[in-house]
Amino acid sequence: MSSAAAPGSGASVSGRLCFTLSALILTITGINGTVQVSTTPVVEAEIGKPINIPCVPEISTPNTMKYIQWFVMEKNSRSRIYFQDGGSRIVDNETDYTGRINVDEKYTLTIDHVKLGDERTFLCQVGAGPAGSGEATTELKVYDAPGMPEITPNDATISIMEKGPSKIATCLTRNGYPAPNITWYKDRTPLQPSTKINNKMYMISQATQEPSGLHTIASTLYYAPEKKDKDSKFYCEVSYRMAPGVDKTKESNRISIPLSYPTENVEILFQPSVLKETDNMTIECRSDGSSNVDYTFYRVLDGKTEEIFNSADNIFEFKEMQRMDSGVYGCRVLDFEVPDKNFDTNKTIIINYLDPIALKPQGPYIFKAGDKNKTIHCSAEGSQQTSVIWKKHKKTISPENELQLPVVTFGDSGTYTCEVTAQNIPSLYQQKTISIIVKGPPEINCMEKKFHKNGLYVNLTCIFKGNPAPKVTCSSGKKALTIRNHQQNNYTVVVSELILPLVVEVLKVTCNGTNKHGSKTHNFTVERGEVAVSTKTPTTGKSHDRSSNGMLIIIIVVCIIVLAFLGAILYFLYKKGKIPCGRSGKQSITRTGAHDDIVVEVKNDQKVPEETVLLQGVNGEKKPPSDQ
Repeated sequence: MSSAAAPGSGASVSGRLCFTLSALILTITGINGTVQVSTTPVVEAEIGKPINIPCVPEISTPNTMKYIQWFVMEKNSRSRIYFQDGGSRIVDNETDYTGRINVDEKYTLTIDHVKLGDERTFLCQVGAGPAGSGEATTELKVYDAPGMPEITPNDATISIMEKGPSKIATCLTRNGYPAPNITWYKDRTPLQPSTKINNKMYMISQATQEPSGLHTIASTLYYAPEKKDKDSKFYCEVSYRMAPGVDKTKESNRISIPLSYPTENVEILFQPSVLKETDNMTIECRSDGSSNVDYTFYRVLDGKTEEIFNSADNIFEFKEMQRMDSGVYGCRVLDFEVPDKNFDTNKTIIINYLDPIALKPQGPYIFKAGDKNKTIHCSAEGSQQTSVIWKKHKKTISPENELQLPVVTFGDSGTYTCEVTAQNIPSLYQQKTISIIVKGPPEINCMEKKFHKNGLYVNLTCIFKGNPAPKVTCSSGKKALTIRNHQQNNYTVVVSELILPLVVEVLKVTCNGTNKHGSKTHNFTVERGEVAVSTKTPTTGKSHDRSSNGMLIIIIVVCIIVLAFLGAILYFLYKKGKIPCGRSGKQSITRTGAHDDIVVEVKNDQKVPEETVLLQGVNGEKKPPSDQ
């Protein structure tokens, strides 16, 4: 036994000695170091993307050699995935992270393509030789966004008469991590979640974990709808969390509930709202229920009897309504969900009309010029108050139903239109056109105008109004003159035009218009007299009037004689020495002819510019002596 005890005793003594020497050495050298390691307690990552996990050591002896190790915790044990000592770096083989991790110079661990299985605890350990070692852990959380929520409505029609909730729709979202939440909405208002079955609303949820570890969540909504829900929109929302700590949501499509609800009220509509004869009338019967109903249209005859009109739907059309079709029209609705209740509504319909226009007197409208107080009355009977206007050539001449002619003139002849309109129904309209004929002896209006056209002329114009058309003749003495006539207007206006040259003697012309009702005569007495120069004539348009030079030529001849006489006197006085001429210049007056244009020329030694005065015709043309 002593032999066995000796080695054990020696080992114990050796261990105590080694510990004592180590403590002594540390005390002697003054080395009393510490190592502290810090990291982020929780790191969030998205599946399929890289993530960084920091490791920050604090060593009291910075120059001490360090090593670093990364571990993953598995239950109560740890498994190393990385080791680094100085320049040596080792990624452990045959682990879940072989080929997926990297550690940089700051000891940060990077994991590529994060997987669902990476949701675990990671441990960073840093050793500093004599200073000891330190470690810290990080909890890695992984997330994966679920798919868009899919809503599947219940296609069956739901009756609000049913007791208890009905299945509305199912909402499904796939492959999310961790398991997402589903919330139901009605018109953007969240429905209070309830998993307990009751008489108003509840939801039944089902969660499934796929082989991949991701979650699929389904939720079915049961709801007892009311009539007000017929226009509501239902949808579901999926809420989930994504790295780094962001809450997100996705919404499904919106659906409507196919509701069935009984009739409560019935409304009847007519198109058009205002009816007139020959219109087509459409009756529409509207029920505020959604269940299947039968429609019956009817018309009340004699206040009691009903005339029934069959229709396959809620609309019935009547063709070309007449005034006798006015009366009470209605519709009746039979709702099978409330068979013991009768829904009936009706309305009185008026078919408006406007009779053809009546004129008093009826015509024909043939008047004599000078007749007084002629009146034509226009009216039309109808279901509405009417307005009447008279027009002539599209211009309103009377805003009343009477066309009044206080004194009939030829100007009253023409075509007139009476228009009658129902005041509240502009499309209800009648019109009638008449012709007024005015007969009578001619009326005359004459004028004269003198003008130059290579001589002196006079234009004699007479306007004859009469019906029948007057026959117009003009004469001078016993000589008939050729005149130019043209007619205007339906009551017949004859315009006669006569152009004659003016002579020295007094010109007398007589023009006469005659029809079967009488005649009218006008006598012209025209004297030659003076006429101003004009470049226009009433019949030939623009031209140069050269005959206006007659009077001007006489004046020019007198001036030439006076100038010639003065020239002779000056020349005579010059020869007799009565007019001295100095060296400053010499004057010369030359006359080239008694009837030629006069040329006056002035010359002197100081080279005064020559001035030549040429007396020409009024129209700017040089006249030969024969014209002057």
